[in-house]
Amino acid sequence: MRITQPALTQRIQAIERELGVDLLTRSARGVRLTQAGEALLPYARRMVRSEDQALSELADIAAGCAGRLRIAYLLHGDVGLQGRIVAQFRRCYPVVELETSAAQSRMNLDLLCNGGVDVAFVELPADVPEGIALQSIGRCYPLMLALPLNHRLAKLDRVPVEALRGVPLLLSPPSENPAMSTAFKRWLTRHTSNVNVVAEEPADQAVETIATSDGAAAVVSWWRASTGAGSVAFKPLTPAPLVELSLAHRSDDPNPLLRNLLTAVDEIRASTMGGADADGELLSDL
Repeated sequence: MRITQPALTQRIQAIERELGVDLLTRSARGVRLTQAGEALLPYARRMVRSEDQALSELADIAAGCAGRLRIAYLLHGDVGLQGRIVAQFRRCYPVVELETSAAQSRMNLDLLCNGGVDVAFVELPADVPEGIALQSIGRCYPLMLALPLNHRLAKLDRVPVEALRGVPLLLSPPSENPAMSTAFKRWLTRHTSNVNVVAEEPADQAVETIATSDGAAAVVSWWRASTGAGSVAFKPLTPAPLVELSLAHRSDDPNPLLRNLLTAVDEIRASTMGGADADGELLSDL
């Protein structure tokens, strides 16, 4: 026990005084438990086991192997890549409790700032508040053009952005990501000088709207385009307007679970194929 015999005796006597009973019978032949000592013994053993379990769990939490992590997925982002990152983390830390949600970039950043989540997937450009750090995932994706099948531009494999001059456009609402909305409109104006935005609608509603229109087009995420729609043609633009997928977290968050998730991101990034389109322009650079 790494203490002297007198010190041990003093501790036992202090416990006996606190409980008001003798726990040990002392004689020349040795020391034996009293009836009260025998009754207390199983409780003492359970207390020791509970302490060991508590210390073990605390050690796991300190090492980032246990506890709870709240993750916000990005709607209409690369659902597959986000899922791979979280699945990798689950495999490495199966006892960690994961609480997930999904929203647009702006709402995810608001949740992060308000303490509603610990980490959030976002698309850049975005208005990143002070105190929020970004971990690059190393993937960029083009915004795509959604067209009615009978649209004159639907016959092209890639649509030159200059061809959108004057074309009625449906864009995503600025409330979803004000910085991206501003950057894309600036990019579009630079290439066409005549931007004709007729409505701002969420991606799903925009696709449904143009499916029955005569000459309008919508700009949607690469992921929304990959899900397809039978009555709509999805075409890449050239040059392609690119957005970046990133992971946001509070810069002062000491949570070791967060550190381990960021490690999983690094591992996925190293093994992920793809990246920025060679013919693309990053909207976050504007």
